[in-house]
Order: sequence, then structure tokens, then C-alpha cells
Amino acid sequence: YYTVLYCIMLYYTVLYCIILYYTVLYCIILYYAVLYCIILCYTVLYCIILYYTVLYCVILYYTVLYCIILCYTVLYCIILYYTVLYCIILNDLLNNYNID
Repeated sequence: YYTVLYCIMLYYTVLYCIILYYTVLYCIILYYAVLYCIILCYTVLYCIILYYTVLYCVILYYTVLYCIILCYTVLYCIILYYTVLYCIILNDLLNNYNID
């Protein structure tokens, strides 16, 4: 009777150990799966932030470039305007000088 009882207890002890082993293994796998998901989420978030930062820098670069080109264009137009005005005045003065 005690031998049968001992075998039954041994069987359930081994079964309990196997269940415990697989439960611990499952918890470890679950822990690493959750950790992987967290790392993946932060990586995706980092990539999105990096993408928008690069996009912002490109837009800023072209905006500054556009402003520089615009400033030089306006400067060129002002210089051109005063050059034409100078030529007209000079031409008018020379014409007046020649008539007299």
C-alpha cells in the first residue's frame, strides 16, 4: 500500500515539477516577448522622430536657401534699378549738355 502511495506521490511530484518548469519557461519567454515589444515600440518611435527631424532639417535648409536667393535677387533688382536710373539721369544730363 505504501509503495503504491509513494509511486502516486512521486508521479504527482514529477508532474508538478514538469508543470512548474514549463510555467517558469513560459514566464521567461513572455518577459522577453514583452521586452522585445517595448524595445520595438521605442525603436519605431525613435525612427519616426528621426524621420521628422531630418524632414525638418531639409525644409529648414531649403527655406534658408530660398531666403538667401530672395535677398540676393532683391539686392540685384535694387542695384539694377539704381543703375538704370543713373544711366537715364546721365543720358539726360549729357543730352542737355550737348544741346547747350
